Amino acid sequence: MSARTLVLGGGFGGIATAVELRRLLGDDHEIVLVDRKPQFTMGLRKLWELVGHGTFADGSRSRVLLARHGVEFLQTEINAIDPSGRRGETSDGWRDGDHLVVALGAVSRPDLVPGLPEHGHDVWGFAGVPAAAEALRAFDGGRIVVLIAGAPYPCPPAPYECVLHLHEHLLARGLRDRTELAVATLQPMLMPNAGRDGSEWMGQQLTERGISYRLGAKTERVEPAVVVLADGEMPFDLLIAVPPHRPPAVVADSELTAGHGWIAVDAGTLATSHEGVYAVGDVTLIPLANGLPLPKAGVMAELQGTRVARAIAAELRGEEPPAPFDGSGFCPIELGPGSAALVEGHWYAEPEPVVTVSEPSAAHAAEKAAFETEHLERWFGA
Repeated sequence: MSARTLVLGGGFGGIATAVELRRLLGDDHEIVLVDRKPQFTMGLRKLWELVGHGTFADGSRSRVLLARHGVEFLQTEINAIDPSGRRGETSDGWRDGDHLVVALGAVSRPDLVPGLPEHGHDVWGFAGVPAAAEALRAFDGGRIVVLIAGAPYPCPPAPYECVLHLHEHLLARGLRDRTELAVATLQPMLMPNAGRDGSEWMGQQLTERGISYRLGAKTERVEPAVVVLADGEMPFDLLIAVPPHRPPAVVADSELTAGHGWIAVDAGTLATSHEGVYAVGDVTLIPLANGLPLPKAGVMAELQGTRVARAIAAELRGEEPPAPFDGSGFCPIELGPGSAALVEGHWYAEPEPVVTVSEPSAAHAAEKAAFETEHLERWFGA
């Protein structure tokens, strides 16, 4: 009798799990991937679309194309998750599996900050980017604030990539000399996941470009043209925000979440407390030795999904389990259209994660573009 793995969510973690499973197991293993959207889109496209360096369309592919790997794609809503039964309720009824992998990501929630949906732009959700891009095109000088209003959030360095892209964009338009750029974060340092050295490096990058920043800025609400903080105000003419993020409601309503609200998993195996049920990517929260969470990033989700697929395959074939996920990964940080630095981290290291930041180069920017091309072609075809 054939076995079935049910994968809920078709982002980096879900697709990596499904494709690796098919590589390891024969056609008698059924792989079903469920997502409510027909298209997969690279997350890095959000900032490129914002400043006009690229389009969503160029970084999007139909998930139906996963059929080339023998993966059945179901485009449908997931209405409930029953981890004890290793099944999910979709708009088309219940689907179950011998193994269940939850890879449903984190949801941007601007509604959790009073006034933010009305007066700011959320570019962490794809839906908010077109309006933000239009507002940027209409911008003719003044004050732009990039606000980190909640943490953890996907792709920790991205707000700084955003403001650096804005700097270059405004230079190209001849508007930089009459624009004030500022970043405000609720966190105690710019990039806690990169440690003090990485945060100081980013602070230097911002300062060299005349971009001010404010730490420990807890947002209470947003009013017309002003962010109201617990200890003051920040006026703006254009506000681009990183809202708080939460697991999807269907995850919050399941039996999978822990006290912190996210899915708790074993750090090495990504297994939940339910037999045969795993969770990968942004929907999880894995605490590190220093108390911070493992960064939420596509690269990490992919590595986790690959490890889960190998564990499932080993179990079905009666083999020894694979080496645990070791918490290592990397992330290129764009400093504009043609330059990027590379952050490399061993986040499971004790007593502190070991993180290095390489010097910016055109080569690292090219590597980031190549990363997108390689993944789209490997998963969906040329």
